[in-house]
Amino acid sequence: MTLSFEEISAVTLDITEPLKDLLNWRWEESRQVMLSEFANGKAEQTLAVLRSNFVDEWDRKTIKKAPKELKTQLGELAKVTKEQKLFTRPATDTQPAVLAIWWPWGHGATLSLRLTILKNSYEYAPQLQTENKFVTFITKFFN
Repeated sequence: MTLSFEEISAVTLDITEPLKDLLNWRWEESRQVMLSEFANGKAEQTLAVLRSNFVDEWDRKTIKKAPKELKTQLGELAKVTKEQKLFTRPATDTQPAVLAIWWPWGHGATLSLRLTILKNSYEYAPQLQTENKFVTFITKFFN
């Protein structure tokens, strides 16, 4: 699937518009993503916009619970390291599935944010924890 800056931009306006005074976007041809590189001081506001526009947020621990079809599609990106995050939202009747890649640089002063369209959608329903950990521990202990 070949993507363009215009296609991704049209689908991600709900993300890029609130950040237009904060971030500048450019096209990264090799990955077919919109890319913004910015100072750490803009991180909090940018994260707030991402969290309000994405259904799922994945980090090093939670990516293990992601649907197999999503992890397969993400490939190497599914190997999330300590500070990295992936934000996804499944497709709707009118919009394709979208991925945001949150990538802090090693020195901590700069971050990258990449936006793209996922080739396939996914379904994810987090398991609700109906028991607290203490009850689970006691149950396992006495069984």
